[in-house]
This record gives sequence, structure tokens and C-alpha cells, in this order.
Amino acid sequence: MKRQNLLFIFWGVAFTSVALYWGVARLIGGHPISFTPGPCSEPLTYTIGDIDTRFGISENEIHAAMKKAGSLWSDATQKTLIKQAEDEGKILVRFVYDEEQEMADNELRARERIRSEQGVLDNMQARYDRDRESFDRRSERYLDLAQQTTRELDTLNDWIREINSRGGFTDEEKKEYEQRKAEVEVLQKKVLDERAALDLKARNINRKIDRINEMIDANNLLIDRYNDEFAGENRFTKATFQRTQNGGIITVNQFLSKSELPLVLAHEIGHALGLNHVSNPNSIMFSKMGAQQIYPSIQLSEEDTQAILNRCGL
Repeated sequence: MKRQNLLFIFWGVAFTSVALYWGVARLIGGHPISFTPGPCSEPLTYTIGDIDTRFGISENEIHAAMKKAGSLWSDATQKTLIKQAEDEGKILVRFVYDEEQEMADNELRARERIRSEQGVLDNMQARYDRDRESFDRRSERYLDLAQQTTRELDTLNDWIREINSRGGFTDEEKKEYEQRKAEVEVLQKKVLDERAALDLKARNINRKIDRINEMIDANNLLIDRYNDEFAGENRFTKATFQRTQNGGIITVNQFLSKSELPLVLAHEIGHALGLNHVSNPNSIMFSKMGAQQIYPSIQLSEEDTQAILNRCGL
């Protein structure tokens, strides 16, 4: 039986980065509203407004996210810049579920499916690696056994030729021949049995490889669909800040996870405090989301810190 060659093909996959646009301050009546001074003289106060239940987030969780987001700016200035209102705050924070959040939810589900499929692939790859290591070790033992059998057979044939050159076997030499021949035949059978076992193991490993490659192809299709749907020009506003006569409105339209929400809120709080966009992609006040640090914790960049210090006259 001919031993099959082992083959493993691994396709590299990668997510396409998705640039997500922040919202910018809206215009009232088609004209920009200037920000009057005083964001640092006393804290801005906020109130939680409507929360669409499809976000799956509670008012307490929003308060916690607002506290975390506000503390970034407060810590930088050593001043309390925003706090929860006891009654009606100057800033209304509301959560409006629309097609943008639906897209975000769909994106999150697509990511989770890809991550789940990748987890299955990783487990299959780990099992393949163990099987392949076992196969390689057994192949080495097979080669040692085959080489030993060849040496024993060559030694036996050399001995037979020597006996024949002297005129033939004596009765004692015939008995020794039969014994040595039997020993070599035992080794030959072991070689054949081990070869058959290796062939079977190779076929099983190749079937696993075929299954892995099928799953890799399927996962790559999922990733292609993900990139087609959520990358490129499919960019969307996560939240907006709209200034009003008495304060302003933060409208959150979407966020991918609760760990991301404080970052979204911190950006809009920055606008509420009178900050404009900065040029550093790692900054909270950059116009697009993607390069900012979320794990292990959200951090202001030097540009963010300098912007709020300048705003507060510090």
C-alpha cells in the first residue's frame, strides 16, 4: 500500500480595518452656535433621557459609563467638569436606536460568528498538530525498524553466501539458518504491520486536513462578506453632540460593546466642553474612531490633555 503524502494548507486571514466616523457638533438653523465661556468654572450637569430598549443597556450602566468618560477630562484638569444632575441637567444624554445601531449589532454578530468559527479551527489545528507529531515520532521508529531489518537481512545473506562458498550447510548450520531466517521474518512482518498502521494514520490525518481546509475556506467567505458589508465606504456616526440654548444634547446612535461606550461618550463630552477635533488618530477627540486605546483602560492623548487644559485656561 503506498503511503500518502501529508499536506496542510493554511490560508492567512485578516480583518479589514473599519474607519468609524465620530459625530461633529450639529448646526441649529443652519448656523454654527458659538460656545460661551465657563466649562471649567462649574461642572456641566447631565440627565439621562430616552433609552431605546434595543440597546440592551440600563440607566445605571449609562451613569457608570458617563462617570468613567467624564473622569478622563476631570482627572486631566483636577476639576470636576461634568456630573449627574440632581434634577434637570444642562446636557441631555439619550440613546436613539436606528439603522446605524442595527448595522453595529449586525457587525458584532458577524464578528462573533467569525471568532467562533476561528475557535473551532484553532482546536482542530491543535489536534492536527498533536496527531502530526505522533505520526512523525512513529515514522522515525518505523525507519529505525526498517533499517534494522535490512541490516539483519544483509548479514544473513552474507553468511549464506559464505557458507555456500565453502560447499554448503552442515546440519548444525541448517538449524542456525532456520532460526536466523525466522528472526528476520519476524522483523519483516513488524515492518509491514507498522507500514500499514502508518498508512492508515496518514489517511486519517489527511482527512482532518481536508476538513480543516474546508472550514478555512468557509471562514474566509465569512470574512469576505464581513469586509464587503462593514468595511470600505460603510462608515457611520456613533454619536453626536448638538448644542442648544440651555446646554446641549448627546445622542448616542450606536456602539459595538459596553466597553466601547465610555470612549464614545468621552468624545461627545469633549464637544460639550467646547473641544474641537485634534489631528492625532490615537486621541479621543480625533474625528474617527479606531486607533484609540480601550484596553486595559481608556487614556487621553497628549493632544487631548493639552486641548482641555487650554480650554480651561490651565
